[in-house]
Amino acid sequence: MTANFQSNVFPPGLIQGQYNSVLQAVSSGQVQPVQLDQSGRIQITEEGLKYCYRACAVNQTLYSTAAAVLVEITGSATMTVRIKKITVWGQAATKFFAELTLGRATAVSGTGGATAVTPGKNDKNDPNATATINCYTAAAVSGAGFAVMGGKIMGVAAPSATMIAQPVVWDFCINNEKPLILRGAGDVLEVYNNTTGLGTGTFGFDVLWEEDNS
Repeated sequence: MTANFQSNVFPPGLIQGQYNSVLQAVSSGQVQPVQLDQSGRIQITEEGLKYCYRACAVNQTLYSTAAAVLVEITGSATMTVRIKKITVWGQAATKFFAELTLGRATAVSGTGGATAVTPGKNDKNDPNATATINCYTAAAVSGAGFAVMGGKIMGVAAPSATMIAQPVVWDFCINNEKPLILRGAGDVLEVYNNTTGLGTGTFGFDVLWEEDNS
């Protein structure tokens, strides 16, 4: 016999489900009833149930007098941060390219001058984000323990009808792999520009991430 979920009737021996209007926080080894939706059916969704955020900035000065951090994501002291996608792009009157590296550090940039970017919520009912997104437009050396995890070339050009520079994208979920995970405030991810003498240019970025208490 199977459960009649439409009428929310459970045969003997089946564990009754439970409806909760907010995402439940669970600890390791904890057992909870099967979760139901508002109609009494088992809660099944293709949407992510984790708290989800994104932060972006445009028209930021592309510092290139020396190699420097452009974007920095700092983990949380209370939540696990799962980076899903990072996009970076550039614009300039003269065409050039910048070699970018993505690296993990144990501290934020040692130079300072960071501007914190206010994140938005994919669901307005989610709590405020606990990760920190910094943007650097001046000299900013990499954080302590910086270890390269990836590299890409960012083409930079003037926007026109015939040419638009393609953005650099790190997508950690495109092949259904694990997102890039930051655990703790001492876990930092940085996008670092290695190419100097680029001339006057600007850059922008967009970061998508989730947070949970795993």
